[in-house]
Amino acid sequence: MKKWLKAALFVLPLLVMVAAVNWYVDSYAYLRVTYDEIAGKMIRESRNVVGLEESNFNDRSLLAACLKMQDGPREVVVLGSSRVLTFEHTMFGTDSFYNAGLSESTIYDLLAVTGILAQEDKLPETMIIGVDSFLFNAAHNNDRWLELEPYEIYMEELLGRESAADRKDINAAEDGKDRRNAQDAGKTGGAAVRTGRDNTKWLSLDYFRYNVTCLPKNERFLVSYTGDHEGRTYIKHYDGSIAYQEELRSVEEETVIAMTKQAMDEQVVYRMTDYRMIDADSMELLAGLIDYLKGEGVEVILYLPPYSPMLYDYIESTQHYRITLEVEEAVKTLAAEKGTALYGSFDPAGSGLAMTDLYDVYHVKTEKTMDTFFPVLEAE
Repeated sequence: MKKWLKAALFVLPLLVMVAAVNWYVDSYAYLRVTYDEIAGKMIRESRNVVGLEESNFNDRSLLAACLKMQDGPREVVVLGSSRVLTFEHTMFGTDSFYNAGLSESTIYDLLAVTGILAQEDKLPETMIIGVDSFLFNAAHNNDRWLELEPYEIYMEELLGRESAADRKDINAAEDGKDRRNAQDAGKTGGAAVRTGRDNTKWLSLDYFRYNVTCLPKNERFLVSYTGDHEGRTYIKHYDGSIAYQEELRSVEEETVIAMTKQAMDEQVVYRMTDYRMIDADSMELLAGLIDYLKGEGVEVILYLPPYSPMLYDYIESTQHYRITLEVEEAVKTLAAEKGTALYGSFDPAGSGLAMTDLYDVYHVKTEKTMDTFFPVLEAE
């Protein structure tokens, strides 16, 4: 009995230490605060969130939680990459709005987010889809969309297609069981990703090991809420849009020019290297997505976010980046074929964009965003 008591007295403090570190750091928002709790503050209390970027948050988990938290369809929803994240509800004259943009978004993210909305019966009246030039560059797709994979599977099932992971064999063989579970969830309409509390993480040694590495750097998941629209740090608005930190909002034109020159000197345009041809499968997926949405009575608007004048001149004059111009023509053709409105252009001339209108090489300042949103092709 004494041996058991000694063992318990030895083990108990270790378990308490593991649980305490996991709770205090909680790097993936499993215990102390969850994405469901954050979404509740945003959606139900119209509170903006501070501290997400400093916490290295998972924007896909937060988006899934927010969309599921909404009490019904919104009039307008925006999809796309970080280049549409400054679109706010004030641009469209309605509070019934949500910006569902995601960093490093791919065509599969567009499908996954639409899958959430479809499964939740929350498809909007109008869907605005940001179409970046790199959307059809299969050489530079990333796997972040796999965090929303069940919804991507669900959406491809609705489109009558095999899932992307099956086509590309993305997951390793040892993950086959998880893949089958995700597929079954998609087919039955039960797709989900975890956004709430995960009590298995209290005593998880793997979670503890990672959280311990965060302690010396004072990194932990920690957010607060505000009614302020802008602030010193990055703010996520309750409508899904963002306000960049003061450092970016007040950036000097010379700094943006220097960053752009560096990109040109290094011959790197974001996700545009090794771009030999427009990926036909990605274009087919976008076409299928448009057909599905229109079939559900959703008005679809495509939006081409502009490059800066300096970068566009470089793209236009550099042979292996001129595929950007081909993408714009292909999207124009697709929009015309589908009778879908097309707004904006990769060419900044139409919006009068200047180097003073950018936060960095690729992102347009909020106050200039509306000027870039101009009709090129009206819907039939």
